[in-house]
Amino acid sequence: MNVKGPFKDTTKVATGAAKPWYLSYFAPKLNADGTIGLDAEKRPILRRHRSYYHTKAEAEADKPRLETQHAATGTGEYLFDRSAAEDYEQAKKILGAGISMVDVAKFWRKHHPLEDKKKVAALVVDFLRSIEISHEKKRHWSDLKSRLGMFVAAGFGERYPDTITRDEVMGYVLNRENQDGSKAGARTQRNHKTALCTFFNWVLDKKLIEKNPAAGIRKRMLAKEVPKEIEYLNLEYVRRYLRSAERYAPDLVAHEVIQLVSGVRSDDEMENFQAEFVKPRTKNIVIPAAIAKTEKREVIDNVEECFWAWWSEYGREKGLLRPRNYGPKWERLRVLASVNDQAEADKLARLPIKTLLALPASKAALVDWPWNARRRSFCTYHIAMHQSADKTALILRHRGAASTLHNSYRGLGATQEDGREYFSVLPEKVSQPILPEVEAKGIVKIQANQRLAAGQK
Repeated sequence: MNVKGPFKDTTKVATGAAKPWYLSYFAPKLNADGTIGLDAEKRPILRRHRSYYHTKAEAEADKPRLETQHAATGTGEYLFDRSAAEDYEQAKKILGAGISMVDVAKFWRKHHPLEDKKKVAALVVDFLRSIEISHEKKRHWSDLKSRLGMFVAAGFGERYPDTITRDEVMGYVLNRENQDGSKAGARTQRNHKTALCTFFNWVLDKKLIEKNPAAGIRKRMLAKEVPKEIEYLNLEYVRRYLRSAERYAPDLVAHEVIQLVSGVRSDDEMENFQAEFVKPRTKNIVIPAAIAKTEKREVIDNVEECFWAWWSEYGREKGLLRPRNYGPKWERLRVLASVNDQAEADKLARLPIKTLLALPASKAALVDWPWNARRRSFCTYHIAMHQSADKTALILRHRGAASTLHNSYRGLGATQEDGREYFSVLPEKVSQPILPEVEAKGIVKIQANQRLAAGQK
């Protein structure tokens, strides 16, 4: 209520009235039974009132009393009737002390907006679509899709973005789990936090939130990251892997050799790598800006001679280097390369891919493959052979100092002779590769699993 005044009533002054000063305010009309009078729309009927005083100072002093009295009874359309008073008292009991009804109303309206608003699940779809348009479906897009999908599935998909707090994001990130149920490591936590921060920055740019709830989560707030040792493929396995590719998957050989022997990135370059990028005439490999990680055209010179021997046998003049159904085919190759007994590997190679990969021993073989193994193996053996990271850094298009690369890969146990042997492995093309046959079932499938388990011992 707005109590106005004090004002002087000139009429009362002229008549010599004892109380010429007054305060002006509106108050609800009361019925005979003491209830508030309501109009046809159930709103309180307000009437103008004047309170008169002897002096201006007396009127001024009474203003707080009127305002206090008014605050206890309400104002405008929110004046309390008996039912409203009961609702108010019950709500305050539920809330407890220290929480205002205004804050509760704001919280309710934020979670139940009057206007049509998109929830997080729908916004993630829009965000991924925008990333796809600008970056295509590369690894960056796939990582965002996976991590944001987990965030949506965790219950945040049905929330409005402006209702999510930093504490909630922090709790979500810290409680990430691996597939086996163990607590996720520091790197995984950081990757999830980065994905959420990227998404909410996009939402912020759309002016759908006032601040990014994932911002302000510092690295020190997450689990401490302990650098992992670099892992690479040993020489014996590399030989067996390449021979297995020739024997069981010749359509994969060129795709694998270009990573093992020339260090092309597997994550974002090989998916769209065309045979035309390899230049036998000029003895180099050109990575166009469209697929290069740096988004600039890059040239790989000084490729080892063994690569050209492999390329002349398995390369082609044009077309996408990655074969169709690459994922299952590559997993099949890794499983077969893990079997030491070639006779057993030959039997398993005839199994349908789906049947082979469903075997428990196959799953174990796939887990043992080091992260980024082909490029890291190339780097390890190339530095070992040349005893310097300078040439390797140029081929890898490494953006850091060559000394950084050298320090990362020295001390891994690869000798200069190991490097020479690695780059001296040459093709031994098989006339009749062994390819998958009809799907095995029943006892045949059981025996195949037994052979695979025996072959890996």
